[in-house]
Amino acid sequence: MFPAIQFGRLFGIPLQARVSFLAMLGAVLLLMGGLSGIFVVLLAFGSVILHEFGHALTARRLGVNVSAIELHFFGGVAKLTSLPKSANDEVLIAAAGPVVSFALAGIGYLLYAATGLGGFALLSAVNLVMALFNLLPTLPMDGGRIFRALLSKRMSFERATEISVKLSRVVSIAFGVFGLAFMQIQLLLLAFVLWSMASAERVLAKRNPYGQPARDCHPGGPVERHAAAVSPDRIVILRYNQRRN
Repeated sequence: MFPAIQFGRLFGIPLQARVSFLAMLGAVLLLMGGLSGIFVVLLAFGSVILHEFGHALTARRLGVNVSAIELHFFGGVAKLTSLPKSANDEVLIAAAGPVVSFALAGIGYLLYAATGLGGFALLSAVNLVMALFNLLPTLPMDGGRIFRALLSKRMSFERATEISVKLSRVVSIAFGVFGLAFMQIQLLLLAFVLWSMASAERVLAKRNPYGQPARDCHPGGPVERHAAAVSPDRIVILRYNQRRN
């Protein structure tokens, strides 16, 4: 795999892109062409980055270090080098991205109502879809992480993960059924990724991450917590690299 390419820095956080992300943008530009293609590319690019900054800046405010924001074919991830201190912190970090997307959707709608320009309507629609899909209560989406964090207040983190994984599998099957019924390859891919990533959470939930000191993390490198979640054009993985019991 090619290393991520750093293309800038904002709020002290490096911005990186994988070759797969650049290839996706190039494909969109090639298929759409002209100014409209450039506009769609920039709109999607900016929306994903701002969503990730919602996660990253909230995490940093709560004392969780952020090493970079990385963009790839399925979307973006905020790389966190330490773990949330509590379930409440996890809820705030997970919810921050969708809040940003909802705000952008509202701004886009108001600008469209005031100007009638279709570009603002597209901005509103893209961010509304992104926010709603991210809030589905299934891992590794933001909604799934919020759901699990709330459950963990009443039971062990491992048990909360088990329940969340079962719910995620139901959603995955639903996506798969609709994908087959309507011959939508994107939905089939989404179903496969959701099932796989939700199943992986069982292994990663051997230790409750909230408040866990850095020395308990895997010694091979920093903890990369992939913030955000999944949408039709955007799949982002939540992962904790931790030492197993």
